[in-house]
Amino acid sequence: MYICRVLVQCGARFSEAIPDAMRDVELLVEEMMGQVLLNLFGEGTVDDVSICFASYAQTKRKYYFMQIHAQFDHEGFILLPRTEEHIKEAIGRSMGTLLREIFLSAEVDAVTLTPISWDYENTLPRSRSLS
Repeated sequence: MYICRVLVQCGARFSEAIPDAMRDVELLVEEMMGQVLLNLFGEGTVDDVSICFASYAQTKRKYYFMQIHAQFDHEGFILLPRTEEHIKEAIGRSMGTLLREIFLSAEVDAVTLTPISWDYENTLPRSRSLS
């Protein structure tokens, strides 16, 4: 089992009408990430989607910065090889492709994976960092 964190930047121009409310945009991104997990692992859970808007007066550019947290079982990964690097690449590529369908520009800055194991005595997940 892995905890996944995806960091994304998207331009503030859209290829289609998107909801005005930020919560609706978060739900849309959550649905996209859920589809990525379903396609790559057969299942998974999206725990959180956070989006903030930034505008830079000097360049007159506007961006959405997104942080997505999810969980999945890496053994369900449908592609080979089942390495962490390949998993991160597949998640980033899939998420970037979907986001570019809505936002005209989207850049996945980072995909990080943290393996977790279950402490069966306390039934709480215990995480360990990757080296």
